[in-house]
Parts: sequence; C-alpha cells; structure tokens
Amino acid sequence: MALDKVLIGNRIRKIREELFKESRKDFSQRCGLTERHIGQIERGEFLTSLPTLDKISSETGVNIDFILYGKDENKHLKIKVVLNNIIDKADQNELRIYYKFIIMIKNYIIKK
Repeated sequence: MALDKVLIGNRIRKIREELFKESRKDFSQRCGLTERHIGQIERGEFLTSLPTLDKISSETGVNIDFILYGKDENKHLKIKVVLNNIIDKADQNELRIYYKFIIMIKNYIIKK
C-alpha cells in the first residue's frame, strides 16, 4: 500500500484541529517542529520523515498507523486529549482540585 502524503497531511490537520483544537503555531510547538513545517505536511507538499512522524505521534498520543493509513484510531484518545487540555490550561489551584478529585474517585473504584 503506497503512502498518500495528502491523506497523511489531512489526518495530521484533523488531529490538530479536531482533537487538540490548536492553531498551527501551538501544535508546532507541541510537536517541536516549525509552524511552516507543519503547514507543508498538512498541505501534502511532501511525505513526512520517520523522525517527524515519531514526534507528532509521541506528542499527540495518536497511533502512527492512524496517521499513515487511517487505521487503528484510538477510541479513548479523545477522552485523554480533553483531559490533557484541561490539565494544560489549569492553574496551580485547579490542578490541586483535579488531583484530589481523581484520587478520591480512584479510591472509590478500588474499594468496589
């Protein structure tokens, strides 16, 4: 199966826009790439390198098979992304509250 650079770029744009709701600038910072580079990948101007693909996959938690072929989309990814976004935007006080709440729920689940 040949890799389609346009489809790969579309999937990366989908990850950025739909899952992370980030600008290209914020997404490029997340992935340790330049904004221009992300734009070129999203437009399908070239096939991304393996190290770049690994950076995007590692920083987003999205399976490489999904990025390359559209397969094996992690169904739980949306929940993790939403939680990560909430945590990333929280101040110290909010983080303490979230932490206490999560520990309380976890302890409740373990007791059941």
